Amino acid sequence: MLRGLVHRLAPLGFASTLALSALAACDGASSAPPTIEVSSEQLKPGGVFITYVNGCEKGCDQLGRGDLVLELNGQPVSTAKDLRVSQIATGQPVKLKVQKKGGQVIEVELVATPSDKFAPIKEAPPFWSVGAAELDKAPQWARRNLFGHASLMAMLMNMDGGVTDGRQMVGKKRLILFWDWATREEQAQAANMLRVLQMARDDLQNSGVDIMFTHVTFPSNNLGDGTPRVRPMNDTGLREWEKTNGLPDKGPLPTYRYPNATEYQAARELGLEGATTYQQYLRQSPAIVLLDEDGIVRWHSEGIQSPPPGDELAGKGKDDQWTIIQAIEFSKKEL
Repeated sequence: MLRGLVHRLAPLGFASTLALSALAACDGASSAPPTIEVSSEQLKPGGVFITYVNGCEKGCDQLGRGDLVLELNGQPVSTAKDLRVSQIATGQPVKLKVQKKGGQVIEVELVATPSDKFAPIKEAPPFWSVGAAELDKAPQWARRNLFGHASLMAMLMNMDGGVTDGRQMVGKKRLILFWDWATREEQAQAANMLRVLQMARDDLQNSGVDIMFTHVTFPSNNLGDGTPRVRPMNDTGLREWEKTNGLPDKGPLPTYRYPNATEYQAARELGLEGATTYQQYLRQSPAIVLLDEDGIVRWHSEGIQSPPPGDELAGKGKDDQWTIIQAIEFSKKEL
């Protein structure tokens, strides 16, 4: 499927846009990319990786992000499905065998009931989790700071109306592309990824993956006093930008933006985790975030990755296409 998509991209005339991406930005350098968050070595023991602890009647104070649940009532566990609410949140004590981040293995007696504090999510579990083996499928370059977290706080405006928060993202697989347009290079990268996503939309929909094409301001787009060098677009500007840069026969993508000062409401910026927002974790445009149905970040890449030697796009000046294609293929096969 990847090869087929690459071949379909070839005749689309990306040359003019790609020429822009080869130009160095003349108005400032981007900030350094964030560090790798969860390593394969950390996930090696297997089990179920804890991404965030909500709290419960007993035992949750002994658990933390990065711990690995190895057994439930003496039975090995390997996926989040093994720890569904019906098994661990019935109000009855269950015994967990847990490996802490430092390597120590402990026994934890957990007593939990479903939480109702995460509206509109019903019967939230005592902690959010993902299978260690599943999490370890992401390439190293797609494990930036959001990787392995539960869906964070967000308030995003849909270009066609409505608001989406981090909790509403749970329940469906999602490919979220966060992009800025502060430099000519970023504009070219966003345009190329827009076109690739337009061509892949049907395949993603058939795989149950929703696209969120999301325009936000990154730290690199800053004059130093918090004022952006290039101001974000409003809905009218986004429609015109997509019309100009997208494929005319494919139509616009589901497009989102960060709210302006008038629209923003702190009470509507919700997520599964504490008081941390997506915006705080984004450093370099474009950033790609993939969420599974449980709201776990299974991929977080920043910037553009070069294709490995021997790849059909290597050395052709189409690195941004290669980067988004990898995320598309992962979304379809691994989420």
